[in-house]
This record gives sequence, structure tokens and C-alpha cells, in this order.
Amino acid sequence: MQLNEFIEHRLDTTGVVFADEALAVEVLALMQKGRYECAPVLHEGRVTAMVTILDLLPSEQQQITDTTRLSELKLAKAESIGLHEHLFDIFSRIGTFPTHLIAVSHEDGRYAGVLEKEILFEHIAALFHLGEGGITLELEVPSFELKLSEVIAALEKNDATVLSFGIYPAAPEGEGMVIAFRLQTHDLFRLVKNLEKYGYLIRYTSPFFKEKDDEMREKALEFIRFMDM
Repeated sequence: MQLNEFIEHRLDTTGVVFADEALAVEVLALMQKGRYECAPVLHEGRVTAMVTILDLLPSEQQQITDTTRLSELKLAKAESIGLHEHLFDIFSRIGTFPTHLIAVSHEDGRYAGVLEKEILFEHIAALFHLGEGGITLELEVPSFELKLSEVIAALEKNDATVLSFGIYPAAPEGEGMVIAFRLQTHDLFRLVKNLEKYGYLIRYTSPFFKEKDDEMREKALEFIRFMDM
């Protein structure tokens, strides 16, 4: 999914932005008045940095006068993510952006707006169904015999729907692989027992019963014990 396919209503195109020739004291005053934690800095319409309040305060390493411009400050260089890029391709770069806002650009590099970092994390989590709507199942399999189609077929045969999955090595020195699935199933306990019968090694599963299910089960057991008396 390309970035522009889901951020149409999430991209902030009206937030404050500064040219790199703006005076630092004026930028500081505007940011304090508007309570902005950070803002993009542009040079000829392209993002060069993200300025924060701390960047604009005098320090032992940096003296700021009434004529100091943003371009003269030691601002950390900032890149942008492109509207034309795919979410998977930009995910590894999200952590490199120092502020909670990420600058977004058009395909030609021109500034388009800013996006909250949290929105990207939330969307990717939703894409892989990492919320409450799914359960987790990890299987360890030999990497040389790994056939995902067979594993998925075994899950679907037991009325489980595969929502997403990922693969990682079982151990640095080992040859096995672990497949972590996000699933939907009405009977996780039955699914796990059947997979064990097929010879799969279960590394992890979500709890078989939710807290409310445990409570109902305990009440049922108490009733059965009472009837036995």
C-alpha cells in the first residue's frame, strides 16, 4: 500500500513550516505562541531539517542573536517520506526520524505536509491485525523443509483464518525457522492439539481462554462439583 492511499485525511498540510532563512528568534516566538514542539525547515520547497524548541535556545555550544537564521544553526538534517512510497519500504526508516512528526514529500521532493509517527505505527499494526481481533500462534519448522502452503493449508483445514504472518530464525546457530501467525479461530485449543498431532512444534500461543471465559469455566466446574455432592 502506497502512502498516499491511506493518509489523504491524516496528512497535516496546514501546520507551521519555516524557510531556512527565517530568523531563529522569530521562529522561537511563533513556536512558543502556538505551542509547537517541532516544525519542518525548508530550502527551496524541500525539507532539510526539523527544528525543535530546544534547537532555538542559546547554549554553551550555540549562541543565538537577533540576526541568527535557521540555516546557521546546527540543526539535525531530516529527510522525508514520499507519498509515492510503499508502507513496507519506509517502515525501517521510521525510527530514524527524531521527532513525533515526519515530513512527507511529493514524488518530485516538494514538501507536502507532516504526518504523526504514531499514525504510521497504528496503521501497520492494523494491517497485520495486531489488535484484539486476532490470536498469535508460533510454529517451529525445519528451514530446509519449509513449505508455507502446507502449513497454511493445515491451519485452514482446522477452521483457522490466516490474517498475517512473519518468519524469523529459531536460533542464531540453528537451522530451524519460526513462523509467527496472526489468526482467527473459534477453537484455539482444538487447533493446537491437531497441529501437534500433525507433528508441528508449537512455540507459543495466545491464551486459550480469556479472563471472562476462565470465570465462566470455574463457575461451571463449581456447579458440577456441587451436583456430584
